[in-house]
Amino acid sequence: MVPVMLEIMRPGNCLMASVAALIGLMIADPTPEAFVIGSVFLAVFAVTGAGNVVNDYFDREIDSVNRPRRPVPRGAITPQKALTWSLVLFGAGCLLAYFINLLALGICIFNSILLYLYARNLKVAPLVGNLSVSYLTGSTFLFGGAAGENVKICAYLFLLATLATMSREIEKDIEDVEGDKACGARTLPIVIGERTASYIALISVLGAIALSYLAPLGTPYLIAVTVADAIFLVAVVRILQGDATKAQHALKMGMAAALASFLVAAVSGYL
Repeated sequence: MVPVMLEIMRPGNCLMASVAALIGLMIADPTPEAFVIGSVFLAVFAVTGAGNVVNDYFDREIDSVNRPRRPVPRGAITPQKALTWSLVLFGAGCLLAYFINLLALGICIFNSILLYLYARNLKVAPLVGNLSVSYLTGSTFLFGGAAGENVKICAYLFLLATLATMSREIEKDIEDVEGDKACGARTLPIVIGERTASYIALISVLGAIALSYLAPLGTPYLIAVTVADAIFLVAVVRILQGDATKAQHALKMGMAAALASFLVAAVSGYL
């Protein structure tokens, strides 16, 4: 049985974010020190977990209806303890980042504040919530790049991941329009219309495809990212067809393939 303090962090999500940061680190520095590898992994794991915990704290009333088996609504941990645990995790992540370098610390502090604000009120703000999630997803690569002291090379990965995530977040909102309207939510497609929102999603994914070929990460990467882009093009077709469900699933698959292409770049050493 998973201890509740780990369960509430959603370790699977934390692990994925940590792996993404390590890929960014490997691209920025092919031979990082063991201390840096461990610090990057643990810092991202802690801060991502803190974001999930504080999200559960602020969503405890909604979760009592929609997700009653989560730790807070089922009574496995009190709301106050959850909040305290999130602050401990934020602090631990930032402390680890401090021992890496000042740029990594700055990114960690900014992300910690943004995660808290997102959980508190930004998630319900049209576009701002989408932008926050998109930035946070892409910033794992920035953090890895900062730790490897070559954040510039990881800026391409950051932008690609941010744009792809933005497209998927909007398509997910379009998919959930009926339910969100019933709950009185003000998501982007509800505020500006589904068609206009889909155009933003379309521009975002096309931007990701274009940027993927600008990253100077070598031939093996270009071959691998072409596979990801082919999947993204399927998403483009689905967006144009107005099929938000299939579009967001294709975008999710494309993002997984893009992550694999980043790993190829890290392993091949920009050949």
